Amino acid sequence: MSLNAFVASLAGAIKTKTSLPKFPSGITVTEAYSLIPQLMEHVSAEGAAGLKAGITNKDLQALFGLDEPLLGLLYQHSETANKSTLSHTHSRRIECELGIRLNADGSAISIGPAVELIHLDFCQPEDMTPGNVTLCNLGADQFILGEMNAWESFDFNALADIEITLKRDGKVVLSASPLDSFGGPEAALAWCVSKAETVGFAIPQEGVLLTGTNGAAMEADPGHYEASYGPLGTIEFIIE
Repeated sequence: MSLNAFVASLAGAIKTKTSLPKFPSGITVTEAYSLIPQLMEHVSAEGAAGLKAGITNKDLQALFGLDEPLLGLLYQHSETANKSTLSHTHSRRIECELGIRLNADGSAISIGPAVELIHLDFCQPEDMTPGNVTLCNLGADQFILGEMNAWESFDFNALADIEITLKRDGKVVLSASPLDSFGGPEAALAWCVSKAETVGFAIPQEGVLLTGTNGAAMEADPGHYEASYGPLGTIEFIIE
């Protein structure tokens, strides 16, 4: 199978949320970045909704042999309203993040809570390499934004006192700090926008940046979820 044919096959699996095809060996992160626009054309006719950071945890980077995080694109059709009901999907995970609305030049408009649902179902464990994960847009699936706050007037120092809690059916399954990823959203914004320019990813006007996982990625089991960000608000959704 040619690489172009493989990307088309990969896109089909991403769209149907099924197990990913066996990857050709040796795809590098650099090669994956060059192929992502082609994947995007197959997956989302509407184009990209913005950017997403991945593998922002230093220990996870060391495990993958990386010296920096990874960057992917969000699909335009993937933004989901707060309080939505979602279908249960095998191998899906929930990540509590911060979301930033961006101008096309990469400057920030607003910031608020975000939940991302990622889907990475490799058919064999050895396929989970940095290049392959990157080519999958880091598992981009669906995302939900909470109430957004103007970037220019946001109190970034207050984030140190905020605890993110994720509850499933009223039971706390995750507690994390909004500073876990990149040490905070300002550093995340700077790195992601710079990396996007380096790899040639365009930012749409009023695009979204998801700044990376705070705490662990949680199994997306069926249930009623509440992701509380203290004074920043709450995101709710049901998986059934």
